[in-house]
Amino acid sequence: MRPLIRRTVTAAAATALTLGGAAVLAAPASAVGTSSCTKNVADYNGWASTTVNLRNGPSTSYTSLGLLRPHTKITVQCYAKSSTWAHIKVRNGANSGKSGWISAYYVDVPMNLD
Repeated sequence: MRPLIRRTVTAAAATALTLGGAAVLAAPASAVGTSSCTKNVADYNGWASTTVNLRNGPSTSYTSLGLLRPHTKITVQCYAKSSTWAHIKVRNGANSGKSGWISAYYVDVPMNLD
């Protein structure tokens, strides 16, 4: 490690210890999977209505796992945060097989008019 970086890291660690470790406890948002689900649904198929970020948590503060293109096929597994975020599994395209969160606003589902 270069000396300037080492001194900066050492100073930051010393400051954190002085403040009771508060700085050490502040971690970036991490993946939450389905643990944030507040409304489970029977898996149903749909698609992304526009280009949308697939995220590792139900908020824009979570990391993007990739972009879903319009008409990317998805399976909705559950909802979180008053049904504003959907936990989905991608069924086709560049992110096929990945699971994550997208804004429920961008989920389209077929209507059964029978």
